[in-house]
Amino acid sequence: MISRGAPELLLLFVVFIVTPILYRAFLGKMDRRKRIIIIAFLWILAFLIGYTDVIYITLKARKLCREEAGLHVYRTVEAAGFLGDINIDFWKKHGFRYVESIYQHKKNIFTLHHGKIIHVAVPDFISRYEYVRNSPVLRGAFERQNDIIRDRQTGEMLGEIVSFYVYPGWLDRRLVGLLGFSWSPPRCDGDYKPGPQKATLTYIDLVKAVIKPIP
Repeated sequence: MISRGAPELLLLFVVFIVTPILYRAFLGKMDRRKRIIIIAFLWILAFLIGYTDVIYITLKARKLCREEAGLHVYRTVEAAGFLGDINIDFWKKHGFRYVESIYQHKKNIFTLHHGKIIHVAVPDFISRYEYVRNSPVLRGAFERQNDIIRDRQTGEMLGEIVSFYVYPGWLDRRLVGLLGFSWSPPRCDGDYKPGPQKATLTYIDLVKAVIKPIP
């Protein structure tokens, strides 16, 4: 179950506090059959109030993580560099000659010369391929994050990492709001149970899988 504990607290409150109060007030005076029916109804109602959306969110998250999340490569390409990063010292080790990005509010190309990082402002980027991130909010308690490599000339998506953030149900949101806790939503980028800040893939995996450096 993907829960912050509020449904469990509600159920414990009903079972160990509300039920004894009602028992002393009037349930104890009823015959055994009616008493059992009322208590069972009360507990089932508390369970449904607390867990209905938790169960839905958990099952939906499991489906999304299993069927859609992960690294998807649609086509590989070759290039000397790409748009969307500034870490040329890292990418040089993997065969790229340059990377490009917005730096200090200007378009810049980054190269490495004798171990020294050089960045030069340019009027326009020269890369055909770029890395971008898109995070559309889905219906309900989910946010889909797409790390994408695309062709800037055609708009074609060459590959992507799909991940999902899972937000709590209404009762958990109330509890978190009352307590004022900071928290990270459970996340998945593959076929596993979502966990806070859990990630098995990064944009580096995507770039390596899609863009091959020109020999």
